[in-house]
Amino acid sequence: MNQKIKFKLKNLPDSPGVYLMKNKKGEVIYVGKASSLSKRVRSYFTPSGNNTKVLVLSEKIFDFEVIPVFSEAEALILENQLIKKYQPKYNTNLKDDKSYPLLKITKEEFPSIQIVREEKRDDAIYFGPFTNKKLLKETLRFLRKFYPVRSCKKNIYSKKVKLCIQYHIGRCSGPCENKINKEEYQKLVEGVIAFFEGKYKEFEKKLKKWMLEEIKKLNFEEANKIKKRLFLLNEMAKKFPVREEEELYRYGEENILFNLSRILKLDKVPNHIEGYDISNISGKLAVGSKVSFIAGIPYKDNYRRYKIKTVEGIDDYGMLREILTRRFDSEQERKQIPDLILVDGGKGQLKTAISVLKKYNLKIPVISLAKKEEKIFVEWQEEPIILPSSCPELKLLQRIRNEAHRFAISYHRNIRTKSLKFSFLDEIEGVGEKTKKKIIKNFPDLKMLTNLNIEQIKKLGVNEKIAKKIIEKTKEEVDNER
Repeated sequence: MNQKIKFKLKNLPDSPGVYLMKNKKGEVIYVGKASSLSKRVRSYFTPSGNNTKVLVLSEKIFDFEVIPVFSEAEALILENQLIKKYQPKYNTNLKDDKSYPLLKITKEEFPSIQIVREEKRDDAIYFGPFTNKKLLKETLRFLRKFYPVRSCKKNIYSKKVKLCIQYHIGRCSGPCENKINKEEYQKLVEGVIAFFEGKYKEFEKKLKKWMLEEIKKLNFEEANKIKKRLFLLNEMAKKFPVREEEELYRYGEENILFNLSRILKLDKVPNHIEGYDISNISGKLAVGSKVSFIAGIPYKDNYRRYKIKTVEGIDDYGMLREILTRRFDSEQERKQIPDLILVDGGKGQLKTAISVLKKYNLKIPVISLAKKEEKIFVEWQEEPIILPSSCPELKLLQRIRNEAHRFAISYHRNIRTKSLKFSFLDEIEGVGEKTKKKIIKNFPDLKMLTNLNIEQIKKLGVNEKIAKKIIEKTKEEVDNER
């Protein structure tokens, strides 16, 4: 095993992805997908057992490339694209007497979706080949819960065909007994195609258009069905966050994260990157944000907002120190740590972040990205790294930095608006900042306050006289808004 491969093996992320095996000439000889790139790719360099494919390929591989992605579903799509592009020799030859499965959508009035082994010369739509039949089956089973297209090979136009179990468990819409019309069924088929082409956004627009058309016809029952499918499409996108086909293919071609690991001299491909930013006006109403990117796309379930609690006045370093401390100060928080941290700012912000991580003995690489000149500051050298403005790796870092900034700004704007809304409380003698915060936290809607009685406000630790003034002043404020 050469040194180049040894170094790359150390860099492998434990994430879903696609790998490309290359021969001496640098030609792609095999394309595969994995739920864990780290485990799968290493197996080719420590072959054992009776796996013919691994044993044969291990002698032919002189280099490899990996492309981490967000999910196994993305790996399924990208693998398909790259097999079509490279037509690798061993994707054809090493098949253990079996051909790879394809997804077939028949050309009929009510199309059937089937997993087949051979692409015939017919008018059907084919996707694939896919190297993981089990994952393809699981994906299709999930899709048909949302878009119940039939999977049978029966002649449904025969009067002898009756509703089967698939209809009763919600995975078929029952065209064999006219439970759905042709137009509505075609919309379901389009939903499945949109998934395998990665065109969620485009299909979402169609669904909204169809829904509005039904509303104009006063056909609210049909509109509600489409609304439900629109919701289900969004749920499907959460479970299988697949980029549009062109975007995913471009991401695979550029292989940004692998290149970024070399630029930043990282020990690991930064599949999971967290970005941090601060937002305030002259130190007031200060907030912080954390955003997460996995495989180059936002992972919003892992976003977090912080209201600055311990820092007064203008102190960006202190605020950054607070939010990073709160991010890593417990074992629960440290269960999931990123491969790379990006903070908005220069050398000062970088040093602050490093000091917090050292406090918790965390060896997470940190960089800072300064605005305007877009200088990347790193721990291992004094001078910043400057990348060309067209560089895909810089664009990804900018996107993470800008998303952290957007998220922090939106939160700051939200609490500023809420603070201004309740500014009339400052005019009431006896209402201090602590009481005001309690009121805003417990009763964020002004109208909610007007419907309260004195006893309910007294529970916040306010005396009866001031509670009465708060209710009176709130009613006056609500009347002025009308």
